[in-house]
Amino acid sequence: MSDEEFCEEESVSNTSKKGDGNFRKARGEAKKGELDEQLKEYINEWRKQRAKEEEELKRLKEKQAKRKEIRAEQEKKLAQQKKEEEERLRKEEAEKKAKEAEEKRKRLEEAERKDRR
Repeated sequence: MSDEEFCEEESVSNTSKKGDGNFRKARGEAKKGELDEQLKEYINEWRKQRAKEEEELKRLKEKQAKRKEIRAEQEKKLAQQKKEEEERLRKEEAEKKAKEAEEKRKRLEEAERKDRR
């Protein structure tokens, strides 16, 4: 092989190598762009899912707050009913004692009348 042929082969292979390098670089850029696009899609899907979860959490918190409010109202009503029931029992007990005292007073008056005769 002559020096000229060797030099020609070398220049072809250098050109070929440069073309391969450019091809690889372009392919790498395309792959990078594709990965970037996939990542953007993934992030957008994640954001949508996160927004749905946030909305669901907000809805559940509102529902919980309503239940808490209803429970507080029910407890307030029960406390009021209990208070009214206790008051009613105290009144009945006071009326019963007053009635017994009245009956006792009447018996004493009756006994005193009998003793006077």
